[in-house]
Amino acid sequence: MRSRHLQIPRLLRTTVFRLSLIYAAGFSLLTGLVLGGVFFSTQSYLNQRVIDTLQTDLATLLEPDDDHPPLHTADLMERIHDLRHFDHSRGGIIALADRNGHLLAGNLLQWPKAVPLAPGVFTVDIHDMSIPPPLRQRKDDFDVLVQVKALPNGNRILVGQQLADEEDLSEYIGTLFLIALTLISLGAVFGGVMMGRAALKQIDQISRAARRIASGDLTERLPVHPRRRNEFDEIATELNNTLDRINALVKGMREVTDNVAHDLRSPLNRLRSRLEVALIESQHTAPCQQLLLESIEDLQGILSTFNTLLSISQAEAGIQRLPFTPLDIGALCRDLGELYEASAEEAGLTLAVSAHESLCVRGNRDLLAQALSNILDNAIKYTPVGGSITIQARSAGKQASIQICDTGIGVPSDQYDHIFQRFVRLDAARNQPGNGLGLAQVLATVKAHHGDIDLSDHRPGLCLEIRLPIAD
Repeated sequence: MRSRHLQIPRLLRTTVFRLSLIYAAGFSLLTGLVLGGVFFSTQSYLNQRVIDTLQTDLATLLEPDDDHPPLHTADLMERIHDLRHFDHSRGGIIALADRNGHLLAGNLLQWPKAVPLAPGVFTVDIHDMSIPPPLRQRKDDFDVLVQVKALPNGNRILVGQQLADEEDLSEYIGTLFLIALTLISLGAVFGGVMMGRAALKQIDQISRAARRIASGDLTERLPVHPRRRNEFDEIATELNNTLDRINALVKGMREVTDNVAHDLRSPLNRLRSRLEVALIESQHTAPCQQLLLESIEDLQGILSTFNTLLSISQAEAGIQRLPFTPLDIGALCRDLGELYEASAEEAGLTLAVSAHESLCVRGNRDLLAQALSNILDNAIKYTPVGGSITIQARSAGKQASIQICDTGIGVPSDQYDHIFQRFVRLDAARNQPGNGLGLAQVLATVKAHHGDIDLSDHRPGLCLEIRLPIAD
């Protein structure tokens, strides 16, 4: 349920959902205008039909007799008296009044106050005092449409029809239109939600694949539907082609690096062996011996650089090429503490180790030992006499934390990311031996083990913390 609730804000931010809402709003507005036009046209049509009926009633009522033209007031009053209860099915109303509004005949109690004596079509509320209650079709509220005509003698005749049925029909049609508009709007929003969810599903698939690619797995590819071929699939296809090219280039570069390192290491080893033999045989020639000794040291530095590059290449290859097995990282820290204790004492430093028992992670022991050794080498190298180095291994939730702190010269905080790059050496380390690859190998090893690495100021010195997932 929690993940579903977390998906809702993402869904609301999707372009597909927003476009669907805009489309729904526009379509609903257009539908409302069309339905509103139909509604008012229907209402106008019903009113016109009633007016046509009233005009027909007036024409029939005022039609003169063939025997006694023209129609006199007494004859009209008699005709109205005979028709005062006419057409009860549609609520007929009829009234005859003089020019002052005094009622002469009809089924009203008086001339309606809301209706002027001038000719025209008017609307009267059914609860007007002029309409007797028995004449009302229903007790609820509705209107009466009346038409007034002026007679040649100055009298006024009024005919009307109650609009109860017409108003019921208009209300029914209006309700249907509102329901239709609501259903159309909800359907459009629902369609937007479904399209947004479908887009989010594809985006999540692409995001998961992208995270695996970013973690170093260049063999991962973005998902492409075999038949759908929408815009996401087209983008994924192009990106997959790009990844194929990048993977081929990286693989080729890695192979070239490995081949160069392997090809150069063998002749350099042979050269070093010959120089060592020459050094032994020329012990009585001091100048030659010194030159040979310096040459051997230089070759050893070159070999160390190549070996570190190979180690970084192996670490970057990760699980695909290296055997990962469960190992006790606490025991490894204790072993390294014992190994470096003599070097620390020789440099005038104290080395303390605090490691939990049975702190198990899954990894490659050789690579992790080399990475921790590089950190300890730097700590001993850059910590002045009288300083201290601590190694602490402990459990931190679902991760194992290995923290190595020293009281050395430290590293500026703005250089924390920079020092993990290959062949990078800070100004303070220029006079010290090294090739600038140690921390690059540390970072590659930690990433290969799906871990994290952080630096912090020890005041004085530097603290480096490595966090690795604890093995199940």
